[in-house]
Amino acid sequence: MTKKFVILIAASFLFFSCENRKSKKETKKNSSHVELKSEDSSVKERGVVSSTTTNKDGISLKYTFNNSLGTCILEFNGQKIELKQERMASGIKYSNEHFVYTNWHGETKLFKDGKLIFSDSK
Repeated sequence: MTKKFVILIAASFLFFSCENRKSKKETKKNSSHVELKSEDSSVKERGVVSSTTTNKDGISLKYTFNNSLGTCILEFNGQKIELKQERMASGIKYSNEHFVYTNWHGETKLFKDGKLIFSDSK
């Protein structure tokens, strides 16, 4: 009886450890890798990300985040706006004394002196 019990425990241990390894390998295979598109590879290493968003009226907001410095430069209506990163529990927020930029759940908003001046919500 004891011998059967030990064999059963050993077989269970072997079965579950093999299943665990298999699921870890599958997770590695299925995980997606996002790569920034940039001509300068050193830009990726410094944590600089640039892109543009356009609202339903066709107005564009270009942004460049420097994640290593915690800064953001926006280009809106021909004006360059420099912002500093603020801590958020969810989403992102950058601001200076006049402007606040937020992005939460893919929705970008830009405020000037408390007034919404840009939103790309659909």
